[in-house]
Amino acid sequence: MVSGISITNSRYPYLEKLDSYPEYGDKNFNSKNTSAVAPLIARRHKAYERKITMPDRIKAGIGAAIGTILPMMYLMKKKKIKNPLKLDYELKDMILLSASSIVGGVGIGMIGENKKTNENKLKEGLFQFLNASIPTWIVGGVLKLCEESKNFNNVPGKIMSIAGGLLVGMFGAAALANIISDPHDKQPDRKLTLKDCLINIDDALGVLVLAKFPCANKLHPERLLPPIFAYCGYRAGKSN
Repeated sequence: MVSGISITNSRYPYLEKLDSYPEYGDKNFNSKNTSAVAPLIARRHKAYERKITMPDRIKAGIGAAIGTILPMMYLMKKKKIKNPLKLDYELKDMILLSASSIVGGVGIGMIGENKKTNENKLKEGLFQFLNASIPTWIVGGVLKLCEESKNFNNVPGKIMSIAGGLLVGMFGAAALANIISDPHDKQPDRKLTLKDCLINIDDALGVLVLAKFPCANKLHPERLLPPIFAYCGYRAGKSN
């Protein structure tokens, strides 16, 4: 029982609580296991969970920062811009920035860790990259189709495209990440969390920039993209 709610009757029958941070399951724990011993296996898995420490956070933070700053410097040199706040990002620039921040966070976060922990960091890095990239690709493609359509080349049409693309992209990215990380389905799937959905605000902000909405030029949402991508790298690098 957890807070008066039976675990076996909850939406997540094998979790003793809805974790604030994702974790990857024990290889001996099958998400399709409905036997009476499944809750006991889940508790054993909890007992051996590796906690995230301050060194984990520091390494991930340093790596994510380096992975974000370096491509920004490259883009500034390429576009001949001295002020980083005046950088504008094309789709390929956003992909570069997200990938670099995650590689930096995971790469430095893996230093000094054991094999199992590093495997999980790589899995979370893959999840974060796909979660940050695929929705942007989908929405960017749908927006181009809107611009070529007489009926949907308008603000309402683009808003619907953004909303639909984000939903399809996020759940599609999660499914693809789980297939790549665990092709034989031996572990519980990495589910989307509320924090994962909030992270995709970068996609909403990014497509506003790409779609050149009137409000985007005044709000300058592109300035928020680097810290958001850096946070993706930080989350992947500190994961357990």
